[in-house]
Amino acid sequence: CPCGSGLRYRACCGRLHEGALAETPEALMRSRWSAFAVGLGDYLFDTLASSHPDRAAPRDAAVRELSRAREKQRFMRLSVLHASASGDEGEVLFVARIFEKGADRSFAELSRFTREDGAWRYESGVLVPGDRLPDDPSTMTREDFLALASEA
Repeated sequence: CPCGSGLRYRACCGRLHEGALAETPEALMRSRWSAFAVGLGDYLFDTLASSHPDRAAPRDAAVRELSRAREKQRFMRLSVLHASASGDEGEVLFVARIFEKGADRSFAELSRFTREDGAWRYESGVLVPGDRLPDDPSTMTREDFLALASEA
């Protein structure tokens, strides 16, 4: 699977892309990564929280743009560093290794998720660009990330 879980796509993100609900914020995060990697703009739009600003855009245009991300970027590796959920709120800290036209566009993000009508949705995220991350970002804790994010 493109999300790096070690499972086959159909047993992992593929089943979510076909309509199964993500059981955790981490599962939704991984399925969204895979959707970017394979160009599933509908899925990406549909898994946005109702409060997400992109929901205000015309659906067709937003879906088209989201589907094209894979044409511009290479989604190399997703590393989940932290995931938690409490009630209808959750968060996932991850490092995304992405290249665009040969340039490293990697970043770390602490994403917020909310459960709406029984389904996890991506709400928002705080991003730190790759050039501000430690040499080995896989060792970064949530607290390390928050310290980096506050240095903006």
